[in-house]
Amino acid sequence: MSWDEIVGHHTQRDLLRGTIARQRLAHTYLFVGMDGIGKRAFALKFAQCLMCQRHTAEEFDACGACPGCKQVLAGTHPDLFVVGCPEGKREIPIDTFLGPADKRGKSGLCYDLSHTPMAGGRKIALICDAERLNEESANALLKTLEEPPPHSLIILIATHIDSILPTIRSRCQVLRFSPLSTADVAELLLKNGLTTDADAAQVAAASSEGSLTQAAMLLDGDLRAQRNRLFDLLAAPAFNSLAVTGFVMDGIEATGTEAPVQREQAGWYFRFCVEFFKTAVTELITQQPGTIPQVTQFRQRYGQPTADQLTGLSNVVERIVAAAIHLDQNVAVALTVEALFDEVGRMLRAVPV
Repeated sequence: MSWDEIVGHHTQRDLLRGTIARQRLAHTYLFVGMDGIGKRAFALKFAQCLMCQRHTAEEFDACGACPGCKQVLAGTHPDLFVVGCPEGKREIPIDTFLGPADKRGKSGLCYDLSHTPMAGGRKIALICDAERLNEESANALLKTLEEPPPHSLIILIATHIDSILPTIRSRCQVLRFSPLSTADVAELLLKNGLTTDADAAQVAAASSEGSLTQAAMLLDGDLRAQRNRLFDLLAAPAFNSLAVTGFVMDGIEATGTEAPVQREQAGWYFRFCVEFFKTAVTELITQQPGTIPQVTQFRQRYGQPTADQLTGLSNVVERIVAAAIHLDQNVAVALTVEALFDEVGRMLRAVPV
């Protein structure tokens, strides 16, 4: 079965199968979910099922051996178009949709979709990195979305639905994708040859928030060491805002001076903080020991937690999540970090022990 290659997302698969069986397939979909959970692989498998020459669309399967399947797998199918943000660029340019200036309107994705399919019943476009559409390219795509060719299927793939312009979003059928389970991420790390160490795969998967991309990065020894040192600081008997801020800022500045790189590194520290405090809350509620020694050290000071303690620690998690959102909104990195850990210190001191 072709879908055996896709880990997780059974609900989304069943939903699309039912939609096709009822002949209610939309012209445009927006696949939304965090990076590294397999949205693009799912979209490609979806396209392969629709272009398979040995299965009907209602069967929602792909043989993998017919010319249609082979061309999809090779990236050479004449009716399948996959576009995204060019390497080294921060936005998807208008040229992607309307062609370069000297061929404006006579090439590009919108032009390609307007033609009759060459090998099957429909043309399919996958627009990766859809959150990187700038105003100009979004408006160019919008015209096609408003009047999609009858034989077309367009799938936009994005990490955050709020990053998609409302005018684009309103013309899409939204399909949300959940993070993968820890077991699924660990399986993929081993299956894809990213590590041969099952224990390392499990540790990375547990801290990945359900993202294979994040798990793969966590296999890096330096990043794991940074996580471990941060956990030591978070578990200290008295939270030292200055020490935590200094450690985090040193790690951020060591990545260089480019703002996007610094934001990415800051995002890792914030994820680690969320992992630490969420795990602590979970262990306090369940009274079950975990696998992170620093979290065990931290939670032991609370014993049998009160409602006020659990609420206070949950509020810390929410504050860190809010800081991560500020990073995405281009708030200054240093200001975000300093304000966060100063407030976390005050919040922890207010939690009764």
